[in-house]
Amino acid sequence: MKVEVKEAEGLMRKLFVEVPADQVKTEEEKQYEDFRKKVTLKGFRKGKVPLNMIKSLYGNEVKAIVADEVVKSTYPLAVREATLHVASYPNVTELKYTDDGGLAYTAEVEVFPEVGTIGFDGLKLKSEKIEIADKDVDEIVEFYRVRFSDTRKVEREAKADDVVMVDLDKLDDPNGIMKESGFADVEIDLAKELTVKEFKEQIPGMKAGEEKEIKVSYSDDYPDARFAGASITYKVKVNEVKERIMPEFDDALAKRSGQAETALELRLKIRDELLHEKEDIARNAQKREVIKQVCDKNNIPIPEALVEEYLEAVVKDVHKNYPTAKEEDIKRDYREPGISSIRWNILFHRMAEQEKIVVESADTDKWIEVFARNNNITVDQAREALTRSGRADSVKDSILEEKVLDFLIEKADKTSET
Repeated sequence: MKVEVKEAEGLMRKLFVEVPADQVKTEEEKQYEDFRKKVTLKGFRKGKVPLNMIKSLYGNEVKAIVADEVVKSTYPLAVREATLHVASYPNVTELKYTDDGGLAYTAEVEVFPEVGTIGFDGLKLKSEKIEIADKDVDEIVEFYRVRFSDTRKVEREAKADDVVMVDLDKLDDPNGIMKESGFADVEIDLAKELTVKEFKEQIPGMKAGEEKEIKVSYSDDYPDARFAGASITYKVKVNEVKERIMPEFDDALAKRSGQAETALELRLKIRDELLHEKEDIARNAQKREVIKQVCDKNNIPIPEALVEEYLEAVVKDVHKNYPTAKEEDIKRDYREPGISSIRWNILFHRMAEQEKIVVESADTDKWIEVFARNNNITVDQAREALTRSGRADSVKDSILEEKVLDFLIEKADKTSET
């Protein structure tokens, strides 16, 4: 087999392949024999039709199948012989039988960029001094008080921190989002952050028995995908107003929380969790900045086929929650982030090779232990779950990425923020 490669525009390559006649003939004989076994013609038993008749009747069809099979079997070998790192499926642009009975074809493919030494000198990161203020702890303390509070019915106007029981009757739903005519005796927590703002703003001041029309414009990221982005007008009737009875933040509450035995212990635990949370946020910000700087310093070209594959996956994912979203809008919005993501994926794998960063068994064991602890299962159960899900390779890839990021962050110049 003869193989020749020519560079085309960008990352495109043209692969010229000539398959010798004897190899093509072997495939033809196989296909003719397959046809002979399954063809039924009047006057002949199945499998006994003369070969010359098979060739006369089905010659063109067999030749098309032979060409397809020869390309399928020889293309991977041609790629290997030409040492191409292909990133796309081949587009066969020319295919013909040669005068001696061989087969010649041209396949256009995109290849991965050749990545040499990756530069990472001069990386600069901000190092933030992390402190937890008392007011931050107090906010979580208040959350615990609300969580373990009781309510009681009151005969007064609703206030911003009350809980109300209401009937909601649909008055206007221009997009036909809501199939129900309304909801009876719904509990609305006016102090809850996720409560729609129109209820939080307009229900306070209402008493039991009072009604009001309220138009709600649901946010595009509303948790219930049916309502996301919709506008619905309700008639809201208040049935009952309940006020909160807030408990003291004491040892009894700490025990009820299941997190600590004393109020002091719970406050310390809250402070520690807030510290870890802020550290994670700061670390993630450093990771994003390192990725950006490395990609800017190593602006390698990206195969269009990989970008399109990424965008197709994004479109499918977005359509799960937003089925009416336009494909062209999704692809436009996610194209640049997709290119950056693919570029970083190529770079961090090359960086791992360059700096001899590898995933050891101890790294995987540590990941499994954390996974088991977070999911309240045993290490053996975690290993079984990982094997069953087929995620072993993706987990190793994630660990490798983290190790590369740790390496780069360690090498970066850091300036303190005050």
